[in-house]
Amino acid sequence: MRLILVFLLAGSLSLPLPAQTTSADTIRLTLSTDTIALDEVVVTERRTPAAAGRWSDMNPVELVTVAGANGDFYKALQTLPGTQLQGETGRLLVRGGSSEETQTYIDGLHVLVPYTSTGINSPARTRYSTFMFNGINLASGGAPLEYGQALSAVLPLETKDESPVTKLGVNASIVGVGGGGTRAFHRGSLSVDLTYQHLGLYNKMYGSRRKFEEPYKMFSAAMQFRHSLGKDVLLKIYGQFDRTDFSSYEDEDTRRLFALGEDNVYLNATLRRPLKEGWEGYVGAAFSYNQQSIAGAAQANDRWKERQQELHVKATASRLWASGLRIGGGMESFLRRYENRYEWQEGESEGKVRPVVSAAFLSATWFPWERLKAEASVRAEHTGLDKRISLSPRVEVDGYVGDAVLSATVGRYTQQAEFRYLALRPDLNSSTCWQYNLGVQYERGGRFGKVEVYYKDYDRLPLWEGTSLTANGYGHSAGLDLFFLDRASLKNVEYRLSYTYNLSRRRYLEYTELTTPQYATRHNASFVFKWSIPRLRLILSLTDTYTSGRPWHNPERPGLMNDEVRPYNSLDIGLTFIPAPKVIITASATNILCRRNEFGRVDGRPVLASADHFFYVGVFVTLGKRAAYDVSNF
Repeated sequence: MRLILVFLLAGSLSLPLPAQTTSADTIRLTLSTDTIALDEVVVTERRTPAAAGRWSDMNPVELVTVAGANGDFYKALQTLPGTQLQGETGRLLVRGGSSEETQTYIDGLHVLVPYTSTGINSPARTRYSTFMFNGINLASGGAPLEYGQALSAVLPLETKDESPVTKLGVNASIVGVGGGGTRAFHRGSLSVDLTYQHLGLYNKMYGSRRKFEEPYKMFSAAMQFRHSLGKDVLLKIYGQFDRTDFSSYEDEDTRRLFALGEDNVYLNATLRRPLKEGWEGYVGAAFSYNQQSIAGAAQANDRWKERQQELHVKATASRLWASGLRIGGGMESFLRRYENRYEWQEGESEGKVRPVVSAAFLSATWFPWERLKAEASVRAEHTGLDKRISLSPRVEVDGYVGDAVLSATVGRYTQQAEFRYLALRPDLNSSTCWQYNLGVQYERGGRFGKVEVYYKDYDRLPLWEGTSLTANGYGHSAGLDLFFLDRASLKNVEYRLSYTYNLSRRRYLEYTELTTPQYATRHNASFVFKWSIPRLRLILSLTDTYTSGRPWHNPERPGLMNDEVRPYNSLDIGLTFIPAPKVIITASATNILCRRNEFGRVDGRPVLASADHFFYVGVFVTLGKRAAYDVSNF
């Protein structure tokens, strides 16, 4: 008789062994450790991936309870190392790069316009609900080459795979109302979320530097459909539409009325399923559309119209081999279209461009030992306007030394110029950036620390040379990131410290000399404190943010961008109260010390946010079995 014996040890590879019943009584076995499975479990449980450039994997509750964030995860992420505050726009800046260099992805697909539209010097917010995602993990440097068209960093967001409970919720706040819920059914669910924001009441109660003719109004409708088509086969469809309108007086001297109307659409669909012989497949497509019409954009009685759209299609496949090797790759295309038209009293101008970017990428991840991972990848990218092919390599090594994790990454990244520059010169070359990251992290007993140094070398940046727009710009950015998180020292208390030193210098756009750009700051620090009081059902939070002064050009001094405004500082507080399992009340206030913060100067005049403070009060009620923080969200 012939038998097949299967020996299995937890954390090891299964070993089938043919044997005869008449064979010897003693069988000697050597089992190989299943390093892949063990490493992935360890990384997930540690909550912070070993990869360079990755920071805290923050869940939705952690994000919305950051004081001063007011439910906006972009604002919450600005308390992490590597980020630089841009309070006048609210956008995310990472390691000396502009806000356009950090791109957002949802379920692996690009989002063309992730921020809401606002007036001049008014902070934008995310368009998407924080609770829609499993967790948020900013890749501040050395991102995988699967994510293209991001010169500095990527923010990969993953929506929840399932919502098994039917639920309904409503909410009301000082800035609007909302409601929605989920209908669960066999092997799937359908979720809907509606939000209407109107700042008329807020403006009357809490004024700003801007005078509104029509208050800010936004209506948003979102939908997500999830369905399991079989074992490990998941289809997800997500769509959102929002409409924004407001008008305000932007110029104190001329009383110019700035009036904006905007329509924004985002739709994506993804399918994940196993393929033959152990391969895992993924296909997806996303459509983004944004149209703006602005009266009084630069002067009275002018009009600016802009339309941009993108179709992003992507397919990937990967396989894990028993030898400790994972092979993966894929292809993607960005099909884009952009139009603008500017009308003023003396005439009009317009621009049109249809850029297409196609790419293929391949990666190999090897686990030679349980505590060591090495990854090599390459991305080939073709840009249709300049008919150029570029190759971008990337290498990453992560290893454990005791409880510490050492990580190193080097990679090349490319990004096509912004639409408004391509409309002026369609054959403008894509910008490039070499990134070098070296870090060490340590975690034990509820405490986590990380140190990372980085260097970024830019080339082919857009540059104005006289009246000609060229790709002859260049620059560099270097710095140090520090992070410490402590959940163990004090009962029911969590705090974290973040610090970033950054030295950024560029010769690009209007900067004819190698100099520090207006948005870059040398020192950035934040302190986030949270205290949970279970007996009172309270969460108290405090955030203190410090940033050194922004540079500006002082004509009375030699050189370019040769002066700094005074440092920025904001102390924010927050309160979350749960009087019942289905009710949550939240309040927050920013800059409670009433500091007048400047964000650089233009022609000697300070750049100020539209308001020095923001105050928020909201009530959320769940009409179902879920906890309060799931209200009216997916």
